[in-house]
Amino acid sequence: MTIRTSDITFCIKTIHRPWSCHRLVQSLREHIAEPTIVVVDDGRPELRFSEKYPETAKHCTVINLDRHDVGVGVGRNTAIDAAQTECIFLLDDDHVITADFHIDRVCEYFAEHELDILAVRQGGGGRPMMLSPLMKGKRIWMHRGEKKRVGTVAWCDMVSNAFLARKETITKLRWDEALKTYEHWEFFYRASHLEKLQIAVATDCSVVHAHVAGTGYRDLRGRSKFRAMGLRKHGFRSLRYPGGQIVRA
Repeated sequence: MTIRTSDITFCIKTIHRPWSCHRLVQSLREHIAEPTIVVVDDGRPELRFSEKYPETAKHCTVINLDRHDVGVGVGRNTAIDAAQTECIFLLDDDHVITADFHIDRVCEYFAEHELDILAVRQGGGGRPMMLSPLMKGKRIWMHRGEKKRVGTVAWCDMVSNAFLARKETITKLRWDEALKTYEHWEFFYRASHLEKLQIAVATDCSVVHAHVAGTGYRDLRGRSKFRAMGLRKHGFRSLRYPGGQIVRA
């Protein structure tokens, strides 16, 4: 089945990084003809994307949530629910689209290989990752690796937050709304290990990950209690990161 960009809603959850979100929307519009974009913003009113960049916001469906800091889970689920196309493409608000995105190629791979989730690289990051239980299932290990590769498409357990999927698939999977942050591995653990979805990375397609700290952003992201909640949810006592660091629930 052929997928066109008109079949895709680009979904962005943002908080307190209005300039960054503006930059992403502008880059989407530069490289894709009339993209359909949904932005969900749970920031304080004075720091909202639509407040700071109203002209750019006119090209999006912007959902300003009444409650501040609802978290990544609620924000992304809200964006997915608002999409009215067959497919969604998730993006973080500090991504930038360039000529290396190759969205037509991504759509082609997605259909050709009958994938559920197909991500692109994030510059030097976003490589194929695996989630492997250790210590009789008490530790989850996040590490580089892939299940198989066909050309430039690599199958794995976990990919970047820049991915194409059918709305129906993500609406069923959803992000855990109790996890305001540290939600990434938990989402992909369920997707790969529990739902057995076909997940891959198009290694020849990418976005730029141009991180912007934002007002209070580091404090909002760095709340380890949510990582502990995710670990306990699946019966894990600890998480081992690719570099070898081990954190306990």
